[in-house]
Amino acid sequence: MKSMTGYGTSSVKGHYMEMTIEVKAVNHRFLECHLKLPKVLQTMEDRLRKAMKEQVSRGKIDLTIHLEENFDKKRTLRLDEQLLDQYVEAIQLLKVKFGDSIKIDLATLLADQSIASVEEVSENIEIDEQGVLAGVESALQSFNSMRETEGGYLKKDMEDWLHSLQGYCEEIRELAPTLVDRYREKIETRIRSFLDEGLEADEGRLLTELAIFAEKVDVSEELVRLQAHINQYRYYLEKHEPIGRRLDFLIQEMNREVNTIGSKGADTSMRQYVVEMKGVLEKLKEQVQNVE
Repeated sequence: MKSMTGYGTSSVKGHYMEMTIEVKAVNHRFLECHLKLPKVLQTMEDRLRKAMKEQVSRGKIDLTIHLEENFDKKRTLRLDEQLLDQYVEAIQLLKVKFGDSIKIDLATLLADQSIASVEEVSENIEIDEQGVLAGVESALQSFNSMRETEGGYLKKDMEDWLHSLQGYCEEIRELAPTLVDRYREKIETRIRSFLDEGLEADEGRLLTELAIFAEKVDVSEELVRLQAHINQYRYYLEKHEPIGRRLDFLIQEMNREVNTIGSKGADTSMRQYVVEMKGVLEKLKEQVQNVE
């Protein structure tokens, strides 16, 4: 089991460049991949996206590659001769109008970047695409290792909550038969009261009422289904594949059974157990949001 959140990194060193690759992810209902690549690697975007999808099935994933070139760059002067000619013509016009007192400051003129600028020119280099792919795979492995570790903590936490949930089921299973017994005692007390007062008691009707009550508060089927969901949940926790959506569905089913038990609850103690069970299911739901 893996968490959806994680971080991984790797580096690739070549003759002309060094790359640092980072992979990080946060929770998301579906798979969403974002890539931040230097210009020279943008042609590899489809292959890198495919590599991510092979390793991750759910979450918002960011892949960032930082590129640092480690060779000397050539510098060249770029001169806009047409614009310079226009400046010279303008200066000559000013000289005619105001005399030779007008001085041409060449340094000031060339400081205008619209006329002259220094540009760095990188050498044409070949990208080691296999090296880039290997670096991305290494970063994804680091990323998945962290997700597996985090998933182990989530698994332990959920196992503890499942243990609590099963404990409440056992408490309700033991409590449920006593409800009928107590109601029977209540019915028998009523019958004796009628007899003491000289009234006739319709024993058949009272027994029918007891049977209806017993059926109304019977939660055995709900407990059986709830136990089946707990067992299925534990089964998925042992799977080495994405299970988040299936666990989310199971929690919905367990909530349905707990709500039914609550609606049948004819005792304060049973209602209290239902409240505790709902609290446990809410904790499980929060944790499942982090599971791939």
